[in-house]
Amino acid sequence: MMENISDLDRIPENVTVLSGASLSPLRHLPVPPSLEIAIREPRQPRCLYEMLREEYPADHPLRLLSAEGGRELRLSDLDTDTGLFEGAAYLVIPPLPEQYAFETFQNTVAILRGPHGCPWDKKQTHRSLRDDILQEVYELLDGLDRDDMEMTVEELGDVLLHIVMQAQIGIDNGEFTMGDVIAHINDKIIYRHEHVFGSPEEISPEQVMVRWEQIKQKEREKKNKKGGMLDGISKAMPALSQAYSYQKRASKAGFDWETEEDIWGKLSEELSEYQKAVTPEEKEEELGDILFCIVSLARRQKIDPETALRMANLKFYHRLHYVEQQAQEQGRDLFDIPAEEKERYWNECKALQRERKE
Repeated sequence: MMENISDLDRIPENVTVLSGASLSPLRHLPVPPSLEIAIREPRQPRCLYEMLREEYPADHPLRLLSAEGGRELRLSDLDTDTGLFEGAAYLVIPPLPEQYAFETFQNTVAILRGPHGCPWDKKQTHRSLRDDILQEVYELLDGLDRDDMEMTVEELGDVLLHIVMQAQIGIDNGEFTMGDVIAHINDKIIYRHEHVFGSPEEISPEQVMVRWEQIKQKEREKKNKKGGMLDGISKAMPALSQAYSYQKRASKAGFDWETEEDIWGKLSEELSEYQKAVTPEEKEEELGDILFCIVSLARRQKIDPETALRMANLKFYHRLHYVEQQAQEQGRDLFDIPAEEKERYWNECKALQRERKE
């Protein structure tokens, strides 16, 4: 027997009550899903469904309460019945397990850094975790490149750990809070998307990028930041990504090749100079110029050269691994297999990769 509306006159301490009207403009619940939530005077079932499905599974149980009594639902029911909330006073959403809440994870990290926490975690500093953060980001990119969602979920969690850990170190040092981090990026994103949050208008992705650079330039001027237009691009980035970022930003100010043919001409020139180079230092310089030209070609085609090279590396990895597997299955050493046999296995793998794409 379901409880009726009068039962909510005595709201338990762990229930958060939200107004249905206050949720109308939102795309995401303003409270963690680890709390029991009661939505007073719920509205627009399908809109609420779109919001809740970002946190809850389709079969998540709900309770709809009215003066006449209560009714058991599933989240998916909200997507099928537009008149579902007629006469309803509350929609009660039972909580998800605590580990689904961001705040729970923050608490876990805070305990690790607390007086009775882990000795290793307690000794970490902003700088000591620097290389680990970079490694986790690369592992996330690996998951994305492989289109492996299970790996992506795991690596996103590892990256999130470092974000929360850095914030907790800031809290422990009295430098900043997680709220400061979130408020800063939230304000920045809203400010840079005037066409969404200010005066809505339809613009192209290319126009968005032009405005983005113009807004960032105004932000630098407002902060009285001195330096050139390339300042602010991290010098710790991989070289291909750094060259790509330099060129993209410079192109916004018209510092760019007029046509793709101009770039091919420059590349031909750089290849010739590389062939004429004598010393290792000269060859290194000319090879750098060749790579910089190739980045220009990639940018013209809207190709991220860093991603393109990572995908080529991944393709090479799979093909060589396939050849190794063939050798192992025959009880042979890879180094003893004749070149023509290696090539045959290599081509077999290439054919299999093409079949998967098709």
